[in-house]
Amino acid sequence: MGFAEDFARFADQLRKSPYECLSEISFFPSGALSMRVRTGSRSFDLDYFPTESRFCVDELAGDEAFDTGYRFGFDNLEAAKAKLLSLLEEARVAPAYEQ
Repeated sequence: MGFAEDFARFADQLRKSPYECLSEISFFPSGALSMRVRTGSRSFDLDYFPTESRFCVDELAGDEAFDTGYRFGFDNLEAAKAKLLSLLEEARVAPAYEQ
C-alpha cells in the first residue's frame, strides 16, 4: 500500500515521543494518505498526494477540519517528517497562535 506502513510507523514513533501526540491516519482510494497529529490544543497535517508525488505539512489554524493549502511541501517522506517534528517542537515550547 505504498507509504501506508511508513505513516503507521511514524504515528507509532510520535505516540512514544515527548510531544504527547495523538494521531489518526486516513487512507483514500486514490492512494492519498493523511495523518492528523494533535498535541494539546494544536493540530497538524502530514499528507501524501500520489498524483503529485508530494508530501505536504502544515498546522491547522483554529478549528479548521481540513487544510486546503500547505506552507510546506516535500518530494520525500523523510523531509516531511522532519518538518512535522520541528513544528511539534515549536508547539511544545510556544503557546497556540490566535487568529
